[in-house]
Amino acid sequence: MHLLDLKKQVVNLYETRKALHLIGPPGVGKTDIVRGDFVKILSDHYGEQFGFHDCMVPTYDAPDFRGFLIPTKDAQGKPTSFFTRSAAMPSREYLEAHPRGIMFLDERNQADALTQKALAPVVLEKRFGEEYLPEGWMVISASNRTSDGSGVNKALKHLINRERIVPVEPAILPWALWAEEQGIHPMLVAFAKSRPGIVFSDTVPKEDAPFCTPRSYVSAAKLLALVAGVDDNGHPNMKIPNDQLVIQLVAGDIGENAAAELFAFLKVVDELPTIDEILADPTGCKCPKELSAAYAGAQMLIHFAEPGNIDKLWKFAERLAKELQVSTAKSLIEKGGGKLLNSKALNTWIMANKTLIVATNAK
Repeated sequence: MHLLDLKKQVVNLYETRKALHLIGPPGVGKTDIVRGDFVKILSDHYGEQFGFHDCMVPTYDAPDFRGFLIPTKDAQGKPTSFFTRSAAMPSREYLEAHPRGIMFLDERNQADALTQKALAPVVLEKRFGEEYLPEGWMVISASNRTSDGSGVNKALKHLINRERIVPVEPAILPWALWAEEQGIHPMLVAFAKSRPGIVFSDTVPKEDAPFCTPRSYVSAAKLLALVAGVDDNGHPNMKIPNDQLVIQLVAGDIGENAAAELFAFLKVVDELPTIDEILADPTGCKCPKELSAAYAGAQMLIHFAEPGNIDKLWKFAERLAKELQVSTAKSLIEKGGGKLLNSKALNTWIMANKTLIVATNAK
């Protein structure tokens, strides 16, 4: 399942209160979507600020979740014992202030068997030792796959059968829409679209060196956006400096091979018209012929599109390859929330290409 699709069901998932476990490759956004989108969606839906408390599970030991067992005597002087309050549980003051919330167990399956056993009551009953989370709290876990080579241990069977396990699959178009919302530089979004196998690689390298995931790529993208700066209108400069220091810093995020591919791609900016040139003459300005440059041109349109200029931008889009026209149209519709459909040019194209759009949705 794609994370953006999962967002659409978060209220229903919360209403069931059944523990949810997201399993997928490193760096695809499992943590960010729970911490950010899930909490916001639920807070807006219920009209109150949801709490959020997370634990990086491999950094905890079993007693941190169930508490330490302390011997003592009861009122009659007989030997007994009790668990101390769990160090991983939100404070009582925080729980009183947030009767609804999400308890997030990150990298859960990287924990050893003893810690996973201590976590079982948390997952199944929202119980930490002798205390419970309020009824309004939901437990969500996230883990990598065993095939990712990231220290994932075997999950306990009695947990597997008692929680809702959702495999998370990375997908470029939903990610690109998210990246646009986050203000990621359009040239970096274009590279991800044109080289999804690099940004969304399904394997983790065996060597101990930086490698590319959507998470590390976004980190590099934010740095490059700062390096590029903005023009006099506040728009991102499309040309990104590629001096050796910048290349080394980006390689520190995504690895040397991915960095080399990225900076080779960024050279296509020389084949692109500026946004002002497109708006001034969408049918006559220069149009990129090479596919990588065309991806960058299409992403420029998506980035700068607004109701007042969409007709002109779409005239330029129709000069691109048909496959890019389809993906650009879909992205514009999603980005604009329907507002961009007031464009006569875009509407005419959609009506003429319904079959093609449906076919790409089915893939």
